[in-house]
Amino acid sequence: MNFLELSLSRVHIIGINGIGMSALAIYLKQNNIDVTGSDIAYNSNTVNLEKYKIPVYIGHKRSNIKDRDIIFYSTAIKNNPEINEAKKNKIPCFNRSKLLQLICKDKFTIVVTGSHGKTSSTSILGHLLVSAGLNPTIITGGIMQNYGQNIYLTNSKYVVVEADESDGTVFKLSPKYLLFLNVDREHLDFYKTYSNFKSKIKKYILSQNKKNIKIFINNNDDFLSSLKKYSNNIKTFGSNKKSNYSYKLRKLTSKKSSFDIFKGKKILSKNLSSNLLGEHNVQNITAAISILDDLGYHLKKSYITNFKGTKRRMNILGKINKTLFIDDYAHHPTEIEKLINVSYFYKKKRVFFVIEPHRYSRLNDLYEEYLRVLKNINNLIILKTYEAGENYKKGMKNSQNLVNDLNVFNNQKTKYIGNYHDLFNLLDQFLLNSSDSVIFFAGAGDISNQIRFFYETRK
Repeated sequence: MNFLELSLSRVHIIGINGIGMSALAIYLKQNNIDVTGSDIAYNSNTVNLEKYKIPVYIGHKRSNIKDRDIIFYSTAIKNNPEINEAKKNKIPCFNRSKLLQLICKDKFTIVVTGSHGKTSSTSILGHLLVSAGLNPTIITGGIMQNYGQNIYLTNSKYVVVEADESDGTVFKLSPKYLLFLNVDREHLDFYKTYSNFKSKIKKYILSQNKKNIKIFINNNDDFLSSLKKYSNNIKTFGSNKKSNYSYKLRKLTSKKSSFDIFKGKKILSKNLSSNLLGEHNVQNITAAISILDDLGYHLKKSYITNFKGTKRRMNILGKINKTLFIDDYAHHPTEIEKLINVSYFYKKKRVFFVIEPHRYSRLNDLYEEYLRVLKNINNLIILKTYEAGENYKKGMKNSQNLVNDLNVFNNQKTKYIGNYHDLFNLLDQFLLNSSDSVIFFAGAGDISNQIRFFYETRK
């Protein structure tokens, strides 16, 4: 199947309200393809889909796929009546990765992937290329603040796309440029072992070498850096001065990040300033700039300062009384650690963390990492583990275990709260007598919607 054949089909997307699937649905609609979708609940992505006149059915029912020719489904979808009905009627069903593959097949595709920073880096790179005049389509897993949605649509042959490694999507794409940000111990439910995960990445990167694909890897990542010896097509970025593109920090604050960019030993751009906070974001910006430069486009400082960021990535919601509310997607110990590093910029404020662990499997696979990252963190609240479709199994660690171990081993005063009603009551009491404070809310489950609701109803 190719995209032309797809354009003649009536498409149905299961899990259409997901941040990744909704972007692909909009892409199809804007290419005049008849598309419908279904999901278990209404959310902000549904509102956006309705603006494009894409029918969305709430609830999964066999009747939803009536008269549909082809089905695409989110990785999160397991046993589903619509898929069962499709198979019964011999309607072709494909994972999300197949749809992304069809969209990218005949495009000049720039793929951004890695364990952390994909959404931010895809958004930054896309914005830089739009600003420089290349004007690519951008498909990402978050709401880009500059464009107000998770997709920026153009008629250009260029496309910048975030490719997920969690379900192997990235390995099915054949890009012109591949940007690999980092590799971390993650998604072991899919890869079974960390060794398998790294072997798959190595095999994929080396296969792209043979196709003369341009590959950019993070020189600060030990595993990725070890692969550069295998090909002249690999270029590097990072803080290491021996990288093809490197950055030098000038100043990091709670307001902005200032830095210089080098190409080899020569200065490429001096005294850049970004509203994105923390060294990890400087590294993401450096990665994006390296591809912009390799494509032959000159960077203007305004491209960086005009980038407004991505929703749920260090989003400052605002203040209630003297308390600043910050919403972030961090749900892996490495990401939480980056958030903690940013919190140190708020030296004159009392800092609090409210963290919602995401999935029992992740918490158990990375339990020691959670303990290490959260050790000696004051004013810490841990919420009930967000299940994300998983079932708790006897013997598994949960949020209460995490709180108990932090308190016993480190003599901390970490608090466990099992529901949002109790959290809201606690926050209400806190706001009555708050001094200059900042609260970081982190997680990939319900926490963002819940805290945004709390903030909007109290501000």
